[in-house]
Amino acid sequence: MRLTRFTDIGLRALMYLGSHPGRTVSAHEIAERFRVSQDHVMKSLQRLVALGIVRGRRGRAGGFIMVRDPQTLRIGEVARGLEPSLALAECFEESSTCPLTDHCRLAGALADAQSAFFDSLDQTTVADLAGGDLVRLLELRGGRAGD
Repeated sequence: MRLTRFTDIGLRALMYLGSHPGRTVSAHEIAERFRVSQDHVMKSLQRLVALGIVRGRRGRAGGFIMVRDPQTLRIGEVARGLEPSLALAECFEESSTCPLTDHCRLAGALADAQSAFFDSLDQTTVADLAGGDLVRLLELRGGRAGD
């Protein structure tokens, strides 16, 4: 399974927010640190706001701050919330035209694999990813120093 770029950027944004607890961070700052489009970061952050994971504030002192506890926020939950579709194959969609859809063993195997994938992601929290040397690693890659 491959996560979309949208989800990847959303997870990285959460890692960054989690490494700056209690601080409001701009989408521009996150985009700059991870060398990605600010528009992409903003779209992912807006979805995280809709999911109730972060809060956004407009204006001069605006930005984003985590409202969920990084210690309990599981990566699998976030990925499921950010992914636009979790359909691994056509047969996972309601509009499937495959004649095997109702009795296919492949669909079962794919569903089991997807479940194992998310079960594995659910073993990791945002705090696990945000801890350690995240800000230092970004500095070594050429980003500005974090607060």
